This record gives sequence, C-alpha cells and structure tokens, in this order.
Amino acid sequence: MIKVTDYQKIETLYYDDISQRKYQKYENKTLEEIYQEKFEKMLGCDLRTLLCSPFDVLLNIKLPEENKDEITEIFNYQGKYQKHISDIFKEHLEIHTCFYCNIDFINIFKATNKKFKSGYTLDHVKNKNEYPHLALSLYNFVPACYICNSKLKKEKDIGDVSPTSSTFDFNKQVTFKTFMQNDNLQIEEPKDFTLLLKEDFTDVYEKYIDVFELDGRYAYHKTKVIEMINKRKSYPDSRIKELAALTQKTHEEVKQDLFGAYLYDADDLHKRPLSKLTRDIAKELGLV
Repeated sequence: MIKVTDYQKIETLYYDDISQRKYQKYENKTLEEIYQEKFEKMLGCDLRTLLCSPFDVLLNIKLPEENKDEITEIFNYQGKYQKHISDIFKEHLEIHTCFYCNIDFINIFKATNKKFKSGYTLDHVKNKNEYPHLALSLYNFVPACYICNSKLKKEKDIGDVSPTSSTFDFNKQVTFKTFMQNDNLQIEEPKDFTLLLKEDFTDVYEKYIDVFELDGRYAYHKTKVIEMINKRKSYPDSRIKELAALTQKTHEEVKQDLFGAYLYDADDLHKRPLSKLTRDIAKELGLV
C-alpha cells in the first residue's frame, strides 16, 4: 500500500556486508566467490544485480529447477542471514508503519534490556521456498506487521507487485471511497456507509487487496471516517475562511492545523497508521 523509497541509501552497505559472508563448508570462501563460481553464469547476472536490483529486475531472473537445492543451501536466509539482515534494517532504515496495510505501527523501540527491537517482520514478497535465489535480495524484503506477513500472506503470491517496485503506484491507482447506505445520504454511524478500496481502470492490485483482506480490515476503522466528516461539518469552507482572516494564515495552513499537516504531503504517508485512508477521505471531503 505504501511505497518503499529509502532502500537505495543502504544498497552499497548491504551488498558489501552480505557478499563477504564466509562459508566454512566451501573452504572459507565468501558468498561473492561462491556465487561467481557456481551461479553467475546460470542466473545470467552478477551478485550485486541479484542482491540490490529493484523488484522489477528481480522478476526477470530465473532459476533452473534442477539447481534449486544447491542455491537454497547457499542462500539460507533463516540459518546464516535472518538476524543479520534484520540488524541492518534496524540500524540503517527509518520504519514506521506496515508497508503492506498501513494499519499498524511497526517501529523500532528500545526494550527493557536496552537493546533495540523492531515491531516488524521481514516478508519475502516472492517466497524463499519457490524462489530461493531471491532469499537474500534486498528489494524482495518488505517490513510488515505480523498480521500481514504471518496470518494472511504466508507463502501466498501477490502477483508481480511489491511496495519495493519502482512501478508500485497503489496510492495513485487505488482509492478509499465511501458508499452511503441510508436514504438521507448522511453518514452518522458505521452502518450508514460501506468503505471500500476501488482501483481505477485496472485490476493490478485486486489480488493484493484480497490477500491482505484490506476491505474487511479497514471496515473496522469507519469511525475514523465519521470523525473526519463531523469535523468537516464543524469547519466548512466559510469557517476556514474566517479562521484564516483571524489568524492571518492561508486557507491551506488553517486546514493543515485543523486536519493534520501530513495529509498534504504524500511522502509522509508511511509515518502514520491509516494515513492513506485519511488522505483519501480528505480528498473526498474537499480538504486536499
């Protein structure tokens, strides 16, 4: 739902670290050396391309079926790499909410033992059992909440879409919309409307929405929509105009004060839960 935009700043660090991990079983050679000897020709790309290319590029790297077992052993995420990669994310990335659903905070925090822990799990977009050659690829990881990763997605395929893809445009293509159920065309209680995600002109994200049960999960948050509607009733454009004159601020500045500055900056959507929902409804109410 929310696009990942800051992996580029850790690509070099990530590659330099992961590629130099050594294997006693292979005469203490590094992953880079083993890959060059055994897999580079087979996969048709160097190790940096495999580890640090955008998700779109990863989709074009194919692994012959007969080589799955060997590369599964070398690219063993859960054995040699899981904690290490998690530490890289914790130390070098700023993560706030689940990129899949934007419902929960998954931020890093300091535990009582003074160590930093994360509220997220790292999901493999393309699961590591079927795509073992992508088990260590940076752009195949999405920081996600436990619900999205472990209870809903699991090993399911969400198609060729990922928040780490350069073409991921869920925020533009898919919009939260309210559909009123009562005869008076008024929204006062959750039962008065249906809240659904609607995709414009394509069905690229249909499977994504279904796998993460987004319509059902967001129905619980209808009260957030009602709060915004009631606040909008209290502050129509005429009232906002009065406040702008009184405070000597622009109309936009007053709206930011009343409804939240983050609604007006799409780049900040990842910082707060339910921010896409709030922004979409703000557009429907004529606030953005």
